[in-house]
Amino acid sequence: MYSGGPLLYTMRQDAHLQIEIRIKQLLGSELNVNASVLATSSSSTPLLGRGVGLDSVETMALVLSIEEEFGISVPDADMTATLFETIGTLTDYVLHKLSESKDGAEKCEQDGQV
Repeated sequence: MYSGGPLLYTMRQDAHLQIEIRIKQLLGSELNVNASVLATSSSSTPLLGRGVGLDSVETMALVLSIEEEFGISVPDADMTATLFETIGTLTDYVLHKLSESKDGAEKCEQDGQV
């Protein structure tokens, strides 16, 4: 039985990269994060404190933007410091939520995001 192998892995990596890029775009357009900060950021860049430097209000605004952009819902129980530890942890979460939601995945495909 075929499990997807390298092709599935490559597709997942591409989806992860596209989501990360879109999150960075949201950080810039919706939260006015400095472009030089975003240009030097990576998956391991912290979102809270040093790094991007989001505060609690900005974190909530980012969640609302992500919910709208990706067509997902982020329950209050999921909004922990761990979720916002890095750009990568947030990207992983969005990818996971999209994989749970057929509608969310279709929205990204239609928008050319994944």
